[in-house]
Amino acid sequence: MAHFYDCTDTLDAFLREDITTVAQARKVRAIYPSVTTVLGICKDEFLDSIYKPSKMVELGRSNPHVHWREVERLCYGVRKHPTDGSLIPSSEFGTAVHKRIEDLIQAKIHGHELGECPYNEWALPFLEWIEEAQVKPLATECIVADRLIKIAGSVDFIGYDYDGKLFLADYKCRTNTKGKAKVYDKDCEQLAIEAFIIQKEYKLEYTPECRSVVIDCDTKKHWHHVWSTDDVKKGIANAKLMAKLYWNKRMQK
Repeated sequence: MAHFYDCTDTLDAFLREDITTVAQARKVRAIYPSVTTVLGICKDEFLDSIYKPSKMVELGRSNPHVHWREVERLCYGVRKHPTDGSLIPSSEFGTAVHKRIEDLIQAKIHGHELGECPYNEWALPFLEWIEEAQVKPLATECIVADRLIKIAGSVDFIGYDYDGKLFLADYKCRTNTKGKAKVYDKDCEQLAIEAFIIQKEYKLEYTPECRSVVIDCDTKKHWHHVWSTDDVKKGIANAKLMAKLYWNKRMQK
């Protein structure tokens, strides 16, 4: 599903949950597509053209009474709920882990105590890393937007590293990591364009570091991947091109 932000004020952009289609977005001024929506215009040759269609057919035949949107959610697998062991879509599992990390960081920032949560085991390693690396959290789920590129997105984590430089982190819950960060080009492109927007907003002389934090759903271990300068530059360029293509193909009336 596509996501769109109200960017009347790019410094105070917010998600429009009532706008989920291009047709709806075209009718409202200052509505920008999300970073993930824009990046989705460039399809993966295998995942989007072969795996997803075949998986949807397989799941649809096995679950004839399930709505197609639910079938789509199930395409990328299911996870066991940590409390009762019931199977839930992987996207729901990932959202819960993201939320718990956010809550823990906000509690740390504001000096609050939180109770137990079934997703703690997947979330706490990031908090432990923050302590070990002497990172100072600045914001979680921070929405950034750019008026020239006409794009907006939510950054999982922004903080200051040991040297006082801003960096971005994005969490990805994945399986079969085989003891290393399992990352893809889109992971970099998403972080890179958000880092570019933050660089402009804060008038920085550097592009903030981009860090993908891969959370192994099975082992609960966290694997960090810091994208190289060249990867980030390429990611920014790709995201800009895809944003231009998205607007030319989808958003122009």
